[in-house]
Amino acid sequence: MELRTLRYFLAVAREENMTEAANVLHVTQPTLSRQIADLERELGVELFERTNRSCALTGDGMRLRQRAEEILALVDQTESEMGDQELGIAGNIRIGAGETQAMSYVLDTFAALRRDYPAVTIELYTGNADATEERLERGLLDFALLLEPVNLDKYEWVRIPQTDRAGVAVASDGPWGAFDSLTPTDLAKMPLLLSSRTSNKAIDLVAWSGGRIDPEDLNVVGCFDLIGNASHLIRSGAACAMGIDHLLQVDASSQMRFVPLDPPIEIASFLVWKKYRLRSRACEEFLNRLKRKA
Repeated sequence: MELRTLRYFLAVAREENMTEAANVLHVTQPTLSRQIADLERELGVELFERTNRSCALTGDGMRLRQRAEEILALVDQTESEMGDQELGIAGNIRIGAGETQAMSYVLDTFAALRRDYPAVTIELYTGNADATEERLERGLLDFALLLEPVNLDKYEWVRIPQTDRAGVAVASDGPWGAFDSLTPTDLAKMPLLLSSRTSNKAIDLVAWSGGRIDPEDLNVVGCFDLIGNASHLIRSGAACAMGIDHLLQVDASSQMRFVPLDPPIEIASFLVWKKYRLRSRACEEFLNRLKRKA
């Protein structure tokens, strides 16, 4: 399986049309069709469902698309890192993160690095902890910023000095808008949206409440990945969202408030990276600066 063939395959998958893909690739349509047919014979599966006008990915095609994107991303990153050696400190730093104010600390470090080395660039990925860790494991990120709890045995890491306060985002004019803090008894009565994070739960409600409430006893309206879209339900008063402070603009104009938990919970953040992985000079300099700063 050649890298060129994978690039051809991805072009067809994106364009969903053999002729359009051939135009993008600057090859003839018969040449492209032959390359895709050879790839299907090599793998022993059909990658596309073909009609006169379109090429739609099959289930096997969707699986290959994911792997092909990963393979080519790693190849491109490797080529970039090798080329950067001649340029000094340059190249791309790939950072994934969930929603946390600690990201400003990380990005301030990158901004200072770029002022000294303008050839350094950044690629940001935003997702919940599960998706971010998956991309880190697959080699598609250099670093991931994760909220605790984190299995740090898997990684090398730096703890970010800033912490996040746990609480609930509520409608300002709703029944919870006048509260200054929320006790376990209050929380059990609220219609809640919870994070879709599955690998670890950021808030241990049983421990926090001293056993007075159990997650199964909560009035759970649904779950969310990133809180931006969930804010529409919060403003309507239909639900309140458990999370951390500073994720939304919650002044008077936003029609929302953040209400902390009582007793309070502070959540730490960690910048993590895979053990035993070689890093580019740009990543190494970024990491050294972050360590000195932390």
